[in-house]
Amino acid sequence: MDKLDMARVKISKIMTKELVTTPLDSTVEEAVNKMVNYDVECLPVIDEEGVLQGLVTFRDIVVRVVYPSTNKKKLKVETMMSKNVVTCNPDSTVLDIAKIMKNKHLRRIPVVEAKNKLVGLVTDFDLALLGWDFK
Repeated sequence: MDKLDMARVKISKIMTKELVTTPLDSTVEEAVNKMVNYDVECLPVIDEEGVLQGLVTFRDIVVRVVYPSTNKKKLKVETMMSKNVVTCNPDSTVLDIAKIMKNKHLRRIPVVEAKNKLVGLVTDFDLALLGWDFK
C-alpha cells in the first residue's frame, strides 16, 4: 500500500472500537481508577444514550485536580472535562485526521455518528500503526 492509498483509508478501519468510557456523573476518583485499571490516558464522557459529552484526560486531572489540590473524591468529571471536543466520523480519511491532529496539536479524536453518538476513538498511536500487517 503506497502513501496515497494509506491517506485514503477510512478512520473506521483503524479506530479503537472497544472503548473505556465514563458517565457524566462519575467522580474524578472513579475516572482515575478506570484509567489506571484499563491503562488508558483518556476517557470519553458519555450520557445515558452513549452520546459524547466530553473527554477527560490524565492531563486534565493533573492540571485541574492534583496541582491545585482539589478534593478528587467529590469532584465530578463533568466539571473539569474538555467540552468543545474535536470529533470526526467513521468515513473521515487518515489524511483528514492527520491534518487535524497536527494543526490542533491533538493526540486523540473521538469518532461519532449521527447526533454525536460515540462509536470509536482514533489516536496518534492508531495512525502510527497504519500500514503494519496485523493478523
